[in-house]
Order: sequence, then structure tokens, then C-alpha cells
Amino acid sequence: MTSDTITLFTAQTQVVLDAIERDGYSRVKWEYIRRKYADESWIFQQAYSFFAQNAPRYVTPPEGAESGIWCFCDWRLAIAGTGCSLIEMEVPRDQAVLFDSRLWNRMLNLQYIGKDEADEAAFEQRITSMGLKSSADAFATAFYPTVKREVTQSWQRLFGSAEKCPEAYIEAGLWEIRREWIKSVRNG
Repeated sequence: MTSDTITLFTAQTQVVLDAIERDGYSRVKWEYIRRKYADESWIFQQAYSFFAQNAPRYVTPPEGAESGIWCFCDWRLAIAGTGCSLIEMEVPRDQAVLFDSRLWNRMLNLQYIGKDEADEAAFEQRITSMGLKSSADAFATAFYPTVKREVTQSWQRLFGSAEKCPEAYIEAGLWEIRREWIKSVRNG
């Protein structure tokens, strides 16, 4: 790794590896997400859409890239399940949107990301007084547009969060995986 690159790991299926071999790169389309997550895809699309709409301010996506590809600094977090391979890459830093994976997980759970603990506690108290058990409940109905907007606006805190984050929690979003970035592929 040089100061201009970062070592990242991701678990991907053979379809992705075939695309990289054939085209020299792989990029994610929305249809892949809908197919992968089926009935739960609407939940993932909330966070994925937010990322896709906001990450271009940090890294310009290439033509045809519709969503991020999730990568980790720690290979153990890139779980290569059945049918997946673990890919180790050396990626130019200017091609990776780095963030705190704990915040990303909050987004995947449709949760508010507070400025600090006091802000989060105040938000939780406010939505509890509205009869909501969690902010995710606001996304399941059309009755809480203000809560949904407040939650999604809080997600801006994802960007830049890697600066104060231990390396073990750093995650990256890439718009593509390029053949020339790959150092090794280990079958899962």
C-alpha cells in the first residue's frame, strides 16, 4: 500500500468475477440489488439510494454505476459466504468513499445518526412521544414524512466519518472494481 492507495477486501460472486474478466471492471445495477434482497430490497434501497445520490460529491461514478460496492480494510469483515470469493485490492484512494461501518449499519437499519449521544437521545425521546418504537417504523408508513426526512438528513454524517474511526471499522464504497486493482482472489 502506498499513501495514494488503500488495501481493501470485498466478497463477490462468480458473476462479478466473470464481468471483471470479460469487461475489465464490474459495476452494480439497481436490478442486482432488487434481485438479491427480494422482499427486503426496499429497506436496502433507502440507504443505497442515499449513498448513490450523495457519494458523487466525493467520488465521481463511472457511466453505468448505479450503486456502491462495499469493501473493508479488514479482510475478516468481507465475509465470503457460499459461492463468493474474497477479493483483495489495491485501490487508488481517490476512488474510494471511506466511512465508519457502524454508521453505515445504522443507515441499513433506517436509524438516525446523531451529532452526539445527547442529540440521539433527544431524537429517540421525540419519536417515542409520537408512538414510534424506532425510526425504522417511520419508513414503513406514509404518516411520518418529517421523521423520515430528519433521519435521512442525519445520514450526511456518514461522509467524513472515517477520519475519526478506528481502522477496524473503516468501510469503503467503490463505484466499480477494476481488474488492475485486484491483488488476489481466494475462493470462499
